[in-house]
Amino acid sequence: MSEASRIERREYKYLADEAMVDRIRHAIRPFCELDPYAARAPDHRYTIESLYLDTPDLALYRANDIELVERFKLRVRHYPDAAASPVFLELKARYHDTIVKSRARVEADWARVASDPFVPRRLLGNAPAAERFVTRVHAIGARPTLLVRYTREAWASIVDDYARVTFDRGVTGCLVAPDAWRFDADPRDFRACDDPTGVRDDGSLTIVELKFTARVPRWMVSLIESLGLTRRAYSKYGRALEAHHIAPELRTPRRAWISGHGVRGAA
Repeated sequence: MSEASRIERREYKYLADEAMVDRIRHAIRPFCELDPYAARAPDHRYTIESLYLDTPDLALYRANDIELVERFKLRVRHYPDAAASPVFLELKARYHDTIVKSRARVEADWARVASDPFVPRRLLGNAPAAERFVTRVHAIGARPTLLVRYTREAWASIVDDYARVTFDRGVTGCLVAPDAWRFDADPRDFRACDDPTGVRDDGSLTIVELKFTARVPRWMVSLIESLGLTRRAYSKYGRALEAHHIAPELRTPRRAWISGHGVRGAA
């Protein structure tokens, strides 16, 4: 096992129909190219599956729902389209508007590494991200709660050290048993949650994310201003969980519309 990455970044999210996605894609082409995984995938989209962990009383979901200033998520991620897909243990913490994400690629038995409070240190290897993940899991008693699946079209900046634009589609979620440390849920148990918000009822939306480090790239600011994009808060885990627990007619529009456009919409 080795640590894959630890990065501090910011993320701006938007919901867009396919017409807007086409406009965004056209606007970013001078600054971005498809990342290697998307470039090789059919339709330039690859599948992501994330097993989210939470406490029995859903403390991590509730922290996100009430928008605590400091909160985090625990998930195990893999890419089922790839042969012998690696598995990553991910801790995604949020401090105000800054995301600190660490993840470790698991070379050993990932289910044992993630679930065993007495896992031998040799299985953790020299991976601080794995230790952070395991420590958080057992400190709060987190366990498998929900499996989320979707496809991603990812673009990477060719003019910045780090900047990405991703288009996530077909988001679905499936409740899992607390001892289900695996990715083999029954496809019939998944529910769509592209937009379980009451905002629209004429089809699913694409979740667009602009990701960058400390400063918003100028081309992203221009993109937001020229297309009149308005930020939305959207949690795949939260919306998927609500898709199972809240009737569609009771799902009210989220309160997280950000006022204004342009630079104010980006801040």
